[in-house]
Amino acid sequence: MSSSAGGLEGERLRTADRGATAPPDGGVPARRTASSSRRLRQLFSLLVGLALFAGALWVLARWARDVTLEELAAELLAIGPARVGLAVLFTALSFCALVGYEYYAVLYTRRRLPLPVVALYSFITQGIAHATGFGIFVGASVRYRLYAAPGFGLLDVITIQVYFSTTFGLALATLVGLGLGLDPEPLARALGTGAWPWRLAGATLVAGVAAVVFLSAVLHRKIRVFGHLVDLPDLRTSLFLLALGVGDLLGVAATLHVLLPPQLGLSFFETLAVFVAALGLGLLSHVPGSLGVFEGAVLLLVDAPRELAAPLLGALVAFRAIYYMLPLLLALLAWGGLEAVRSLGRREPSATRPARPCR
Repeated sequence: MSSSAGGLEGERLRTADRGATAPPDGGVPARRTASSSRRLRQLFSLLVGLALFAGALWVLARWARDVTLEELAAELLAIGPARVGLAVLFTALSFCALVGYEYYAVLYTRRRLPLPVVALYSFITQGIAHATGFGIFVGASVRYRLYAAPGFGLLDVITIQVYFSTTFGLALATLVGLGLGLDPEPLARALGTGAWPWRLAGATLVAGVAAVVFLSAVLHRKIRVFGHLVDLPDLRTSLFLLALGVGDLLGVAATLHVLLPPQLGLSFFETLAVFVAALGLGLLSHVPGSLGVFEGAVLLLVDAPRELAAPLLGALVAFRAIYYMLPLLLALLAWGGLEAVRSLGRREPSATRPARPCR
């Protein structure tokens, strides 16, 4: 009798335990739905990237089919040292702006490093991330390797990466919005649509950036990223960081502008509109460094006569070499030198904490 009662009691306890540990009704379907939705988004992103890359290759093939290597080399030489020098100068100014918001991002970790050290880390990180693509992941990995030596922890690197990526994203959205709002004709002409949808999209982007900047300043001043709380900047700092981000992209657009053939007759603002649209398409494609997609988008958007194929292709090759490959080479050399210094036991400046957080 006691054995039977004990068995019944044990069965009741096991049943109760299963009921306590079982997921609530709808828990499993909800997780399956979320997982399916995530896979669909990833598949859609992959298909969009493949479509953009295939379209870019088709555009490049059409433009390059009548251009010989000799003609391309001649156009590269025809750019001349003056325009190349200006392109290098604007590239340097763009990277200086990157140093600016890297420095502010470091301040928001409530640590201090000398500006030359931050500038070196920023240049190494961005020189590699720009050329290889997947900037968030590559940038975060390189930053962690660089900043760990002077004593920065994982949360510090996350904070720097969040500020850096957010500043770049808001600056890009601002310029894309302004470009679409002020001069949507290149994109509308290339896609065969009216201008007003692009003007509306541009106004929406600018309004969204304004809302994000304002809300980050007046609402709760911390956000949770990967389980860690990260401070948000005040309004003045947000606007300054946004200005630095816009300055960075203006420097890149100016680099492209001075390299494009003068026969196109493009004003800087027309080049800027083409640049931000091409950059946005390149980022949307997820192709490393937007290789091919950016160039194909520029060729499509400038709507140039076919006799300018060789000068245009030469300008795009020069742009890729000056803005992407030259910084990549210098960044790898700088990183190799830094690692050599570290291997010799030379001490780097250690991070110090200020008495008050940056505001």
